[in-house]
Amino acid sequence: MREVVVNAVVTDAYDGLIRLLGDAQRFGFALRASTLSAEGDGSASVTLTLSVSARLDVQLVAARLGRHPVVRSLDAQVSPTRAGANHLYA
Repeated sequence: MREVVVNAVVTDAYDGLIRLLGDAQRFGFALRASTLSAEGDGSASVTLTLSVSARLDVQLVAARLGRHPVVRSLDAQVSPTRAGANHLYA
């Protein structure tokens, strides 16, 4: 397993967070941390730290989570704090 940090901007704070968390659960990703910063217009920035299989490509994780119209932008990358320790996980 490895940790992937997902940063997303969603057009609706509630709908966006619910859809991202629902898809993360549906695809079997374990939630390690989450933050939500709401804007005055109803949009929000969401950061999720997920534990995913080391076999999964980070771009596939991004594609699975970024498929909803409420997601304005989404970026996923291996957690920098765990990137150096990936050799410890099979």
